[in-house]
Amino acid sequence: MKRAFTFFVMMLWSGLANAQPGLKGEYYNGTNFEKKVVTRIDPTISFNWRNRNPAPGVNTSYHSVRWTGKLLAPYTGRYTFSAKVDDGIRLWVGNQKVLDVWQLNDSKSFTGSVSLRAGHYYDLRVDYFNDLLEGEIFLEWSTPDPKKLFPGPFAFEPIAARYFWQKAPPVAAAPKPVNTISKTAPVKAAVVVKAKEPVVKATPKPVASVVSTPVRTAKSVTKAMAEPNSSESSLTPTTEATLTLRPGETVVLHNVQFEQSSYVLLPESSVELNKLVLALKQNPQWQLEIGGHTDNVGDARLNRALSENRAKVVANYLIRSGIAEERIDAKGYGSAQPIADNTNEAERLKNRRVTIRIR
Repeated sequence: MKRAFTFFVMMLWSGLANAQPGLKGEYYNGTNFEKKVVTRIDPTISFNWRNRNPAPGVNTSYHSVRWTGKLLAPYTGRYTFSAKVDDGIRLWVGNQKVLDVWQLNDSKSFTGSVSLRAGHYYDLRVDYFNDLLEGEIFLEWSTPDPKKLFPGPFAFEPIAARYFWQKAPPVAAAPKPVNTISKTAPVKAAVVVKAKEPVVKATPKPVASVVSTPVRTAKSVTKAMAEPNSSESSLTPTTEATLTLRPGETVVLHNVQFEQSSYVLLPESSVELNKLVLALKQNPQWQLEIGGHTDNVGDARLNRALSENRAKVVANYLIRSGIAEERIDAKGYGSAQPIADNTNEAERLKNRRVTIRIR
């Protein structure tokens, strides 16, 4: 009798959970879903985890989340999804991949669109990861609602919880859809991008096009960071095959590069950073100071924060490569320690730098 009652309670709870609006969120430690920590129901995907962990037991840095469930389309027509993320996101609606930006991003926005039919529930999956420092993800949409004051692809709004479900509710419980397209009118075709990973099939199939457009797309060789009280004549560029370091000497890491106005480290930076890792492992007594500098263009407070974050990213690269954290001190100085004239771009470039100093 007790077993039967327990089974009944579990079935009842499961039914209520499945009928609850929202998405199932699975939270992991590790940037690629390595260790699941907690599962919960999230009514929306609108999070900024600056200086705090996403859930109890989940790391502030280096975590990933997978949300799954159903998405209800209230109108027939084309939907544009907008995701602001720090760092990576993948989004499927039905069995179509709408967004695929699986890389480091410094709080950037991306969009993708898909055609849906009113009253249908589409399988939804959102993959997200955060690397270093704060995590952030906001998922919004622009719907083909004819009552919108400013219809169009850029009239984005948060996706309300009533459009998210763990499974499609009974027809009687579903919100009444509004069909804005004639039954005989075909849905406009678009470029189809197939997902690389299997996703549960949805009926009917939506037609999607990926338009992953970052708000800030320009890349440049942003040479970051320097040591206080250093002069241009005392800076030694690291252009040789091996990294030669001497205690007390300030060295510019010319080949450590970031995306413009960002602390996203470019892949080619690993060559020089790996030289530094090797030198530090060969000299375990060394203490290292990493300095970050920018030019004087823009807000001084933002420049200082950017330079500090870049220094921390370099420090984190070394730590993840086996260098003890207590050996490293990362500092950001913004535009306070220029080594060149800031009145023209050619000279300003010298002020955007990363330097190291052995102590």
